[in-house]
Amino acid sequence: MKTIKIDIQQYFIIIVLFELGSAILVGLGMDAGRDAWIAILLGMICGMVLFLGYFFLYKQFPEQSLTQYVEILFGKYVGKLFAFLYLMYFMYLAARVLRDFGSLLLSAVFVQTPIIVVNALMIATIVYVLKLGFEVLVRTGEIIFSLVVLLGVILAVLVLSADLMKYNYLLPVLGQGFFPVLKAAFPVTPTFPFGEMVVFTMLFPYLKTTKKTKALTVGLFAIMLSGVILSVTVAMDIAILGGHVATHVYFPLLAAVAKINLGEFIQRLDALVVFTLIIGGFFKISVLFYVAVKATQDIFGVKDEKKLIGPIGIVLILSSIVIAANYVEHITEGLKIVPHFIHIPFQVVLPSLFIIVCLMRRKKLKHFASSPSTSTE
Repeated sequence: MKTIKIDIQQYFIIIVLFELGSAILVGLGMDAGRDAWIAILLGMICGMVLFLGYFFLYKQFPEQSLTQYVEILFGKYVGKLFAFLYLMYFMYLAARVLRDFGSLLLSAVFVQTPIIVVNALMIATIVYVLKLGFEVLVRTGEIIFSLVVLLGVILAVLVLSADLMKYNYLLPVLGQGFFPVLKAAFPVTPTFPFGEMVVFTMLFPYLKTTKKTKALTVGLFAIMLSGVILSVTVAMDIAILGGHVATHVYFPLLAAVAKINLGEFIQRLDALVVFTLIIGGFFKISVLFYVAVKATQDIFGVKDEKKLIGPIGIVLILSSIVIAANYVEHITEGLKIVPHFIHIPFQVVLPSLFIIVCLMRRKKLKHFASSPSTSTE
């Protein structure tokens, strides 16, 4: 029986924090140079189209998560295979984001600390929260969101006050034409972070709202807001650092904010940025962690999800360490290899297959969507 309930406000906040999570950390779309902000907006539009597909599947199976309705679509054995593949995908994403934030903390704060210690502390905190329940996490998200908004406004005001931005770094817009922007945008920006909304196919059944159109509108608006924030942030990074520098530093936002110096008094605000990024990372990892737990529960029929949290946490810690030899390899893999060979299959190809099969078998499957045995009440 599903007992978790997420109201529409919490749903909006979850999406925004999830989308910003690790995407605001790395130099997203930087292959487009000074036009990286345009590449992000293109990715956002494509991500909204993908979200429409995920939401279509939710409307067909409003009481089932992805790992449940694939068994309805393809039968027990093939369906469990698809569900298991998505479980591996969710855990892989969680391990990647954990490595992102472990690397950030090592480079900015805990320089001499082994990465396994930093990652283990992050996972231990997440395990504690998830043991209290997912609803505790989403309520925490409401508090976190207010704090992130406040810190974001403060940083924006300080950047403008310090007069660091040189807007000529952003000009000329599309100076090399539109093709380089398209090349930089696809497939990276549509799949990361916007296509990662496929994760929410595991959370849609827990929405309190009975108006699916409202949930769709709020979801699309949350994605659009996230995309605009990411685009503005990247434009700010380029305006402060210049296109060449912003492209070649690991954490452009951190490098940009580190330049703030007001009256030799307000400076070294990169620590504040690190704190904000840790908050976003904590929430994104928590969501990925939880959907991995729910997928495991669906596949193996475990009644008590809390029994799975500890073992999956250990797997994520170890996976985040072995996922790459160093951060350069990790970020190269994430921006050059993963979008083509992992994101595209799980975010585009398989969901498209599910939609096609669903349309072909709509009449036969119609009674599953209203099956009383799967009620959330």
